[in-house]
Amino acid sequence: MAVLFALSPSALSAATTNVSFGSFFFNPKIVTISPGDTVVWTLGAGQAATHTVTGTGSDVICGSGVIGSGCQHTFSSAGSFPYICATPGHAGLGMTGLVQVVSPPPAPALLTNLIRLPNGQFQFTVSTTANHTNVVQASTDLKTSNWIPIGTLVPGSKSFVFTDTNAPGFSLRFYRVVEP
Repeated sequence: MAVLFALSPSALSAATTNVSFGSFFFNPKIVTISPGDTVVWTLGAGQAATHTVTGTGSDVICGSGVIGSGCQHTFSSAGSFPYICATPGHAGLGMTGLVQVVSPPPAPALLTNLIRLPNGQFQFTVSTTANHTNVVQASTDLKTSNWIPIGTLVPGSKSFVFTDTNAPGFSLRFYRVVEP
């Protein structure tokens, strides 16, 4: 008997992060988001609309012009994106900020289509991240210390088929795939 142990990848969706600004502040000063997320800068209540959200690196963010009541920008790639208010003197008085765009780790591998072959071997399909090392592990129980590697692959696509040639010698076998 074999049991398949798999984790399902979760769907990720774009998010919006809000930053308020006014006389000599961005709040919060540092935000951490994922690629594809949007940051919305909104003028605080009672604040003068004389500010900018100007990127100081490769991304101009909202540009060097006064933005009035606010602006927004979607960040498509990972990296650190510093910005300032370019109104003379404002950055020197603390009107600076940073957007950190961090790529999430790859989704865990998903094991499907487990079948016992006529010769007693087990075969299954692994959906995973292409071009990353995948270590197929097996165990006869689910204790964390009993997993042994039975194969290492670097698939060129998002899935591969794996056959456990040692399965006929076991009455019970669990599988998982890890990306070290």
